[in-house]
Amino acid sequence: MASINEDYLDDLVKRFKGFKSPNDTQKLIILLGEKDNRSSDDNRKLSVLLNAEKKADQLVKARGDARRLIDAEKSKARKTQSRCKIILQSAFEKMAAENHESKRALSELTRKALDENYVSDRDKDIIIEYINSK
Repeated sequence: MASINEDYLDDLVKRFKGFKSPNDTQKLIILLGEKDNRSSDDNRKLSVLLNAEKKADQLVKARGDARRLIDAEKSKARKTQSRCKIILQSAFEKMAAENHESKRALSELTRKALDENYVSDRDKDIIIEYINSK
């Protein structure tokens, strides 16, 4: 006779009963799981279905873990890029404060970025306000 984890079966039956439209496999698990006197053939079928469901749950978990890992790597790369941009801009502003030629070059690049639409319209006001506050 096939070994069946009754606790896992009960959890699946409860979960699948809560589904709006369970698929055929889920309906069969509900039907066999609620059956009082299961035959050995029923238990064998149920065991196969439960093993398949466990594998499906493991796959969903593994996909979630992989997605979280990928998202963490992307987030780390974005944070590194943002930090690099902040550090470089701070260095450029310090250079501009200490050297007239650097200040002129930075002002020219800023004006070009604003005039040639390298900066979005919604961000232009913030940049202009920041420049005027210095």
